[in-house]
Amino acid sequence: MNSKKRFKEIVDQLKNFENQQEAEVIAFWLLDDLAHISRMDILVEKEKELTAEEEQKIDDAIKRLKNNEPIQHILGKVEFYNRQFLVNQNVLIPRLETEELVELILADHPDLTEEVVVDIGTGSGIIPITIAKERNGAKVYGLDISGAALETAKRNALLNRAEVEFIKIDILEETPALPKAEIWISNPPYVLESEKNVMSKKVLDFDPAQALFVKDDDPLIFYKRISSLARQNLKAGAYLYFEINEKFGEEVKVVMEIHGFNNVKIIKDMQGKHRFVVGINP
Repeated sequence: MNSKKRFKEIVDQLKNFENQQEAEVIAFWLLDDLAHISRMDILVEKEKELTAEEEQKIDDAIKRLKNNEPIQHILGKVEFYNRQFLVNQNVLIPRLETEELVELILADHPDLTEEVVVDIGTGSGIIPITIAKERNGAKVYGLDISGAALETAKRNALLNRAEVEFIKIDILEETPALPKAEIWISNPPYVLESEKNVMSKKVLDFDPAQALFVKDDDPLIFYKRISSLARQNLKAGAYLYFEINEKFGEEVKVVMEIHGFNNVKIIKDMQGKHRFVVGINP
C-alpha cells in the first residue's frame, strides 16, 4: 500500500474527533510506532505492505483514540526535551509549558556541578531526569506522594540512564530530610475543581486527578507549604521555581514574598500566559 494513502485514511478516521493538524500528528505517530513507517516515507509516498498484525494494532489504537484515550497512553511514551519517557495512567502527560520551565531553569544555571536540585511532585520524573542529563554532576531528587508515579519515574531514570534519587513523601504533611539545595522546583496540582467542566475528557478520564486538582477554597495550598519548606531547605541565594495556574500569578508571587523570597518574578509562557513564578532565597 502507498504509505501516504494509508496516512490519509487514518487522518480521515480521526478528523471527527481531532482537528486536522492534531489528526495528522497522531497519524504520523501511529504509523511510525506501530508500522515502522517514518514521516519521510509518507512524504515520498513509499510503498509498504502492512502486515495483518500492524493493521490490527492501528485499528485498535484508533478505537481507543475515539474513546478519548490520549495517544501518549496508547503508545506508552512521550518525547520531552528530545528524550523518550514512559507515561501511563499514574502520571501526567507532560505539557509544553513544563518543557519551557526546564529551559528556564537550565538557562539560569549553566553549571550545577555538585549542586542539589529538588523537584516536588515529580510524577513521571521528566524534570529531574532532564536536569540530571543536561547538567552532569548535579545531585538531583524527585519527590512525590504517589508510589505508582515514582515507579514510573524510576523506570524513566533507568531508560535515560539518569542518576536521580526518588522519595515518596506527602509534602503537605511531612518535611523532607534533604541536604540544603541550590534549586527547588514544583509543578504542583493547580487546576481548580470548578474548572473540571471546561476540561477535555482526555484529561479528566485518563490523567491522575491527585496530580491535577486543588480545592477552590484553598488553591494556593501547595505554594504556601512548599515556599515555607523551601525557606528552611534552600541555601542563601538559591532559587525556587513554580509552575502555576495562569489565574494566580500575582497571588503566588505574594505568597513567596510573604515567606521571604527576594526578586520574585512572574514569567509568561509561549502563549503569553502567566505560567511560572521564580524567587531567590535571601
